[in-house]
Amino acid sequence: MKHVFIINPVAGKKDSERLVPMIKNYFKNTDDYQIIITEEKGHAQKIASSFTKDDDVCVYGIGGDGTAFEILNGINEGVAMAVIPNGTGNDYFKMIKYTAQSVEETLLATIEGRSVKVDYCMANDVRYLNSSSMGLDADVNLLANKIGSKYPIPRSLVYIVAALITVIKPHPIIIKMTLDDQVLTSKALLIAVMNGKFYGGGFLPTPEADIQDGMLDVCVVKDMRLRRILKLLPQYFKGKHVGLPEVDFYRSTNVTLITDNPVLYGCDGETNTASMIEYKLIKDGLTLRVPKMSSLK
Repeated sequence: MKHVFIINPVAGKKDSERLVPMIKNYFKNTDDYQIIITEEKGHAQKIASSFTKDDDVCVYGIGGDGTAFEILNGINEGVAMAVIPNGTGNDYFKMIKYTAQSVEETLLATIEGRSVKVDYCMANDVRYLNSSSMGLDADVNLLANKIGSKYPIPRSLVYIVAALITVIKPHPIIIKMTLDDQVLTSKALLIAVMNGKFYGGGFLPTPEADIQDGMLDVCVVKDMRLRRILKLLPQYFKGKHVGLPEVDFYRSTNVTLITDNPVLYGCDGETNTASMIEYKLIKDGLTLRVPKMSSLK
């Protein structure tokens, strides 16, 4: 197998290019590797799309959730990928269930790791690994990206600051939601359609989510007064909002969300606008290389 390392030089707080000497040293006796530094937004997706199953490669995304998102949307069927967390949030990597002292240790363990099958999701024609949301959360994410690009502070803190600013003037949306054969209407502050458990640098909207269970986990937070929002926010961060009357949870393989007007929604941090979003879970659709000590099956 050939190991292709796509490195995002601007992801996270540490320079990902520092890993280049380590990679070269590891493969000093073989040419079964390639290192490519991304030059612009969308470059990782273009690189990933150039490989096919016949090439027998694993494409490594060294960066943040955005780098992994690009690779997923470029990768061809049957090509393996790996996620090396060197971004600000690294929310998807938490689902791999592996703890290391450094990104260097994680990289080495992944190179020497194993392959597992995991689910990924579709939102209209866009793939995502971890999370999609609309409403308050999408607005928070947009503001967090703006703040994070200007100030070198942790993603989790950026997200909390953005959330506190946004909840002062929330904009609830009326949605028609279809889950398989169930149709519901709700006035909601936010809707999260999740494959993983985490987003926003550690927020825990769907504590029971699993990237190998073949199901989308949906969290709907209903409209409420500001005082109640401020009380619920820390519970939402810790995943302690399960069972609260203002929050509903659903599990489904297909979800359709329809709004009266186009709304902002995000997929793994990347934003778009639509009035109808069709979600679909692709069971075991991705070959993911993980460290041997990962508890994924």
